[in-house]
Order: sequence, then C-alpha cells, then structure tokens
Amino acid sequence: MVKINRPLIGSFALFLFLASCWGCWFSLSGYFAFFESNDVIIFSWKVGVLIFAVPLLFYFSYLAFYSAIKNEPAKMNNELANVLAMIAIFGAVVSLFLSIYVSYNLNIQSYKTCPKISWMDPSKYVKDISLCKE
Repeated sequence: MVKINRPLIGSFALFLFLASCWGCWFSLSGYFAFFESNDVIIFSWKVGVLIFAVPLLFYFSYLAFYSAIKNEPAKMNNELANVLAMIAIFGAVVSLFLSIYVSYNLNIQSYKTCPKISWMDPSKYVKDISLCKE
C-alpha cells in the first residue's frame, strides 16, 4: 500500500486547479481583446497555447484531487491523457501561426507594438503609443 501525503497532494491539486483557471482566463482575455479590437491587446503564442493546454492541466488537477481524497494513487486513463496531450500539441502549433496572423493583422490596423521588458513577455499592441506606459 502506497502512503499518500494528503496535505501536500491536496495543496498541489489546488494550486494546479487555480493555475489552470488563471491560464484559461488570461488566454481567453487575450483572444477577446483581439476580437473586440480593444485599445490594448496583449497576445503571443504562449497566451494562445494556454487555452489548449488547460484541459490537460484540469485533468492532472483532478488526478491529484482524487489521490488526496481517496488516499491512494489515481489510475490515469491513458487514452484520455493522450487525447488531451495531442490537443495541447496541436494548440502549440496553431497558436504559433495564429500569433503571426494576429501580429500581421494588428499591424495592418495601425496598432503599435510596445517595447518589451523581457524577451519572454507577450507582445503588447496599442492604438496609441502613450498607452504603452500603462
């Protein structure tokens, strides 16, 4: 019998669930800002891929919650995990091309790109360059 550290696994599951919810919100807000043509749009391929990776993260948080509640290791459904992983990989490819399209489309609509603080930051597109300081 495997002993499960319930508080550790439970807190990890809660962290993973909250990170998944935040990632979903952050990604969807980037998509909505683009489709609504807001004054400030924050988008990159990483923002785009989050929405595709969220189902896999929710599944892992479910497995961790199950382990913490039942006090036994969860049995992973390999078919479901494979499908969710393929969705995440497909999302990474789609998001890369979608990011190129978003950048091109926003440049046509005369959006300006704000300078980045770090190379890892998502691109910030604004209608007026003075909005970069926000």
